[in-house]
Amino acid sequence: MKESTAQILLVDDEMQFSAMVAEYLQEKGFSVILKHQALDALATFQTSHFDCCIFDVVMPFKDGFSLAEDIRKLDEFVPIIFLTGQSGKDDRIKGLSIGADDYVTKPFSMEELYLRIKAILKRVNVREIKSPKRFYIGKFDFDTISRELIMDGETIKLSAIESKLLQLFCEHKNEMVKRDFVLNQIWQDDDLLKSRSLNVYITKLRGYLKKDSNVEILNVHGEGYLMAVKE
Repeated sequence: MKESTAQILLVDDEMQFSAMVAEYLQEKGFSVILKHQALDALATFQTSHFDCCIFDVVMPFKDGFSLAEDIRKLDEFVPIIFLTGQSGKDDRIKGLSIGADDYVTKPFSMEELYLRIKAILKRVNVREIKSPKRFYIGKFDFDTISRELIMDGETIKLSAIESKLLQLFCEHKNEMVKRDFVLNQIWQDDDLLKSRSLNVYITKLRGYLKKDSNVEILNVHGEGYLMAVKE
């Protein structure tokens, strides 16, 4: 998928504003389908292919979070960006927990949104081309495509963020990775809210991996993390 041919699903009930956003992104070379209600957007997603979704959070009938949850049932990997006037911590954490790739607070510059989309599409392309599909971690078999962590016939289904994080640790097995590096690889920034979310995801991964005593995610005090795997 090339950036210039990427198809974007934009969903925002502010008609004049969203039309301006769609026009700007089209001028940048994207193909944009604009919808003003979540239900219409969901129906469109079911019959079309999209490379990136941009959802307003506050919409009538069905909000952007609920729409994203429905989209994730249809496509676990399509990138999702939330647009919102809400800057509350709980809203941002909820968006990230659903598996959002980015979160942009209104008002924002069109260029900022464009650059964020470019960064996400570039990351997706690199991951598709260069990343291994499977990793073997101690007794675990980790499939990055299905996001499944398998051991002794038991399968754990990972969330999008959990999978990205575990893949990053696999790519740096037995190496220390700095906390800022992890935050930037997962979310492209290191703001405080995402830093707190990272703690939650690290705890979840540790819970999954504790079934194999030869695998452990360690804190490197003041620096970052190290996934230690005894061969």
